[in-house]
Amino acid sequence: MYIRSIYIIVCIFFVCTVNSTKAQLCNKDSNYYSLTYTGGGNNYVKDAIVTNGDEVVALCSYDAFSTFVTKFTAQGSVIWSNEFSPDYPRTTWVQYPWYNETQMLGIIAGKNDTYYTYGSCIEHGKSINNVEEPPAHRVGLLFHFDKYGNKISGKYFGNWRTAYSVRSLLQLPNGNLIVYLKSHFTPKISKVLCVDNAGNILWGAPLQCASVIPYNEIDGAEPVMQQLANGDVIVGRIMQRDIPDTIQYPFQPPIIIPTPIHYFNVMQLNGNNGQLVWENSFQCPTLTNTNAPNTFVPQLKNITQLPNGKISIAADMYLPLDTTERFYAYKVFAKRVANYMLTPDGFNFKLFSYYPENGACTLEKATNYSNGTQLFVARDAATGSTLLFRVNAAGEITESHSYADNNTGNASHCTAIEKKQQHGYFIFQSNTNSPFIKSIITDAAGNTACAPSNIKMVAQNGLWPWLVDKVRLTPQLIDYDFRYSPFTIKQEIHPVQQQTDCQYMYVCCTDVIDSLHPRNIEICENENYTLPDNTVVTNAGTYYATFKTNRGCDSVLFYNVKKLKLPSSLTTSADTCLNNTGSVTLRASDGFDKYLWNNAQLTTVPYLTINKTGVFTVAVNNKCGAKTDTMQVYDQCDFPIFFPNAFTPNNDFLNDVLKVPEINKNRLRRLTIFNRYGQAVFITENIKRGWDGTFKGIPQENGTYTYLLEMEGLSGKKTLQKGTLILIR
Repeated sequence: MYIRSIYIIVCIFFVCTVNSTKAQLCNKDSNYYSLTYTGGGNNYVKDAIVTNGDEVVALCSYDAFSTFVTKFTAQGSVIWSNEFSPDYPRTTWVQYPWYNETQMLGIIAGKNDTYYTYGSCIEHGKSINNVEEPPAHRVGLLFHFDKYGNKISGKYFGNWRTAYSVRSLLQLPNGNLIVYLKSHFTPKISKVLCVDNAGNILWGAPLQCASVIPYNEIDGAEPVMQQLANGDVIVGRIMQRDIPDTIQYPFQPPIIIPTPIHYFNVMQLNGNNGQLVWENSFQCPTLTNTNAPNTFVPQLKNITQLPNGKISIAADMYLPLDTTERFYAYKVFAKRVANYMLTPDGFNFKLFSYYPENGACTLEKATNYSNGTQLFVARDAATGSTLLFRVNAAGEITESHSYADNNTGNASHCTAIEKKQQHGYFIFQSNTNSPFIKSIITDAAGNTACAPSNIKMVAQNGLWPWLVDKVRLTPQLIDYDFRYSPFTIKQEIHPVQQQTDCQYMYVCCTDVIDSLHPRNIEICENENYTLPDNTVVTNAGTYYATFKTNRGCDSVLFYNVKKLKLPSSLTTSADTCLNNTGSVTLRASDGFDKYLWNNAQLTTVPYLTINKTGVFTVAVNNKCGAKTDTMQVYDQCDFPIFFPNAFTPNNDFLNDVLKVPEINKNRLRRLTIFNRYGQAVFITENIKRGWDGTFKGIPQENGTYTYLLEMEGLSGKKTLQKGTLILIR
């Protein structure tokens, strides 16, 4: 008995230990993956964001003017993938307008689990004799869609004979949008706008240089924006000077700085009215006659406010190695990540540079996190490896990782984001000349054996050695030379295939995404549907809900919600006539699945062509109800007018009210009755309404009255008939 008890205790301990171990092994934050995605054409990830549920939404492209948005689970499985584009198909040569060459440049997370993409497209005028008038021009676009990939709205910025694009976007906590509207026409006066959800422009700030020397904004460099804790907005952009600059030192010949000369132009705008608080500019190193390419343009990547109120600006640029020389004599440069820090009023006080040991790198992306920390994503110049490193508010590197990239080349790009609660990183590697997008998903510590690389990042502290405060803005009122209006967009499914290349996962369960067997839900126009996660759906579209299995994996179910039109809203075209035309088309309101014409012909289209006279019916029927409406087709379109010449309003229920007889087939436009003094005592445009022989409640006397009857035939021809009638009591 004692031995048996010991055996039972040992068995219980073993079962508990196994279950406990399983629970620990199922911690999915300890897993890592490497996946490859393919779709139509060459695929390239432009930008990506992470949701509160650690899902990832990426803006991708498959050619120069075609973009799509894909949403992934935290483990990299595709939930949905949609392409959003202008819904203005070109149908004729002279169509006005139509849109093409859509380029969406970035994506941000909006309120209530929605997303915005921004960019531009080309708007075309009428084409006559191969000449467009007005001429084609670029317009700025905003696309807004929900967490399920369903379109919400589109917005348009532009006007004929202008050229604009949306190049940066912020959504404020109150829901307003800060839009950077870049100008591409002369004079190039870009604008920062604040717009609300109702489509109102709350304020606008024009960014026009005051100097007579041209400092132009560069098309190949994107601006960056960030809201400060006090509600103001910091804006940074790249400016270029195409006239050589001259530096004068006492008792020395002038020093000529050759073109092109680039500047970081940074400013603070009041968040309530857009007024300029301060501005400053920082000349980038002159690269002429150095080892750096003369065509290189520095890029701003991020702005963050540090806990002490100071500002950090992250940039991709060349920095000098021969720092013993004066700044205008630097000859040896290396590509590095720059983090230059400003005081709260915009003056530089420190410059950090980051680079791989004995190498160079390109900064691809930078993201803000709490307490002034930033996550930098760079690409190693020598190997193409992705470099991921975190910098604290003091500019120090606190964490560093590197990941191999087999998809290297001049067109390679990498972007990465951190999951919530430091659950690891989601890294995309892509190339505009390759059909493959590589995704690396690390464990919670940022580790993976799927893309081994061992590159160490180092930091260097210094000061900004070049000229400052060259670019100045001129105060002026905003010139609204553009329209901000709704823009019709369409969404289409963009298939994305995925393949797992490498995976390390404790085998306890796997995610299941069942997109092939969606649940079909039908609701009426006045109804809604509640998903299992308590999301209330009011519009048609494809939705999903994520369930957690007992072991912590995701099970994603899809719902196709179809909104049925209420049959009570059925309307039909007015009565019509053949009038020797041979046939006419009868029409009913669209939006129904089936139309039953004359209780005999069932179709899916809301129209019927007939070639005979008579009364015709159309009926619709669905789970929301049923309705039948009628239309009459006459042989002729214009008919004689019939109107009585007397009536007896004596309350004997016989001929008490004077009305236009329903025998009239023409449409009533107006009936007016005058007394013998020419005073109008009765007017109506409703054929069912008649005169009871009173005026302002007072019975009128017996006698002769004049009427003026205006009617309209089915052809649209108007007929006036004037006559007399007798009132007899």
